[in-house]
Amino acid sequence: MKKSKLNKKLDKIKSIKSSKRGIHMSSLMDSYDAVSFFNGLVFFAPVSLLVRTQAGVSQSMFFLLQALLSAITFLGEIPTGFLTDRIGYKRSLVLSQSLLLLARSLLFVSFLCKNPVLFAIEAAVEGLSYCFSSGTDSAYLYEVYGNEAYLSKTAHASNCGTAGFLISTLSYVIIYHQCGIEGLLLSTMAAGTAAAIFSIKLKPEPSKNKQTCYAKENEAENKNFAKKETYAFNIEETVKIEETAKQGEHSIKQLLSVMKHPRALLFASALSIFQVSWLLINFFYVEKLGECGISPEWMSAVILGYSAVEMLAEPIIRKLGTSFSKSWARRFGILCGVGFLAFGFVSKRILILPLMLVLPLLLKLPEYFVMEQENVLVDLLGVKEQRAAALSVLNMGVSIIEILALFASAALTAAGIGWCFLGVGVLLIVCMLCVC
Repeated sequence: MKKSKLNKKLDKIKSIKSSKRGIHMSSLMDSYDAVSFFNGLVFFAPVSLLVRTQAGVSQSMFFLLQALLSAITFLGEIPTGFLTDRIGYKRSLVLSQSLLLLARSLLFVSFLCKNPVLFAIEAAVEGLSYCFSSGTDSAYLYEVYGNEAYLSKTAHASNCGTAGFLISTLSYVIIYHQCGIEGLLLSTMAAGTAAAIFSIKLKPEPSKNKQTCYAKENEAENKNFAKKETYAFNIEETVKIEETAKQGEHSIKQLLSVMKHPRALLFASALSIFQVSWLLINFFYVEKLGECGISPEWMSAVILGYSAVEMLAEPIIRKLGTSFSKSWARRFGILCGVGFLAFGFVSKRILILPLMLVLPLLLKLPEYFVMEQENVLVDLLGVKEQRAAALSVLNMGVSIIEILALFASAALTAAGIGWCFLGVGVLLIVCMLCVC
């Protein structure tokens, strides 16, 4: 009895040390951070809307292209989710980065050819890329770093991406004046190549390694058993196959039942609104500057400003620690919704510029919380062994709502982009009141 108690204490100490080690490691640079950094090097970001409009894509068509991207992501969520659980999170992330690099290349060709059909193909490939990363990146971090370090590591990796975004924004002016939009697109392709290379260097998730070892052990045992009892083995193997098929059917039903959980729809709604919010920030800040009489050339300064402020998310989460709960997520989310409401129709520079700087940070914090709660829900429902597929099922709901929101945004552009900000602001407030 004393020995067992001692072993329990030792196990507890080891678990505490491992959790601390996970938190410490989350603050260091690794291959995942490098992937985030190079993905953040989007040199054409300040003129991303211009890349499309100069090729003959209208604002309403732009929203429709985004809807196509979301539709492709929706259709591929479950198949790629099951494939991810089979091949591992790392391989899925490598596939995602390879497809994203292909999408960047297609965007360059689309701009040169000024062909809307090519833009549609580019959106489809980018959507397929998101299929493989949708839920996978979250599942990867949750498995590798654990629940204790998930939020801090997610914020840290995001800050690496933001750092890359800051560098690309600073470099944008030089590249644009020297090489034009073509130079910006080629530079982004080079960064995408680096991201794809670093994705290959990602360490495999521990759970997948264990499953692989167990599979090899079972295979070896089956071979030895077959040599001794060939006939008996065939009978037992048949039974195992039938049981596996039944388990497969059961797991599919179990995954589909995830969306029936009351909180699943709330999480899907919140994340879809976050996605549309980021779309408005990334593509329509520049129009708001024009409405306020500010030259679009100042957009680079605005991007640098809000990206720097956005990096405060990691220290805020670290400072709050375990206190960063529903109440804090609700506060930040409601403040963000109020900010979007005001942003829609306020035209005074003294109010608009501070809002531009703080809105991305206010949006980021509740988004992290909802992403963490998705993983917690997966654990509670007992489908953590199929985490990627379960998160894909949840993200299907995100895609459906996002598609509807994008079609609504395409219609609202005729009345003015301010109405889009107003609608998103209202939805953010309602969603955060329900989710938190």
